[in-house]
Amino acid sequence: MQIVKSRIVMQIKKSGWLSLAALLTGCSLPPAIPVIGAYYPDWFFCMIAGVILTLITRRVMLHKYNVLSFAGIIYTTLFALYSMLFWLVFF
Repeated sequence: MQIVKSRIVMQIKKSGWLSLAALLTGCSLPPAIPVIGAYYPDWFFCMIAGVILTLITRRVMLHKYNVLSFAGIIYTTLFALYSMLFWLVFF
């Protein structure tokens, strides 16, 4: 009797994963933006915005504070933060 129950449970689990995968697949449009006839992915624009905002923040921080410790970590973190926020807000 235990073998029958475990087979039924396994089939339910498999069908649950398949139905979840079916619900999560498919988009109405690809995540791309047409620019002068070429399609560029959305993340590309988010990275560009992240770099620009990080450079602006760098200029403001260097103007306010002359010395900035752990600059590599700070700028990398700001880049990731700005890129992800840009993605959340606009896409």
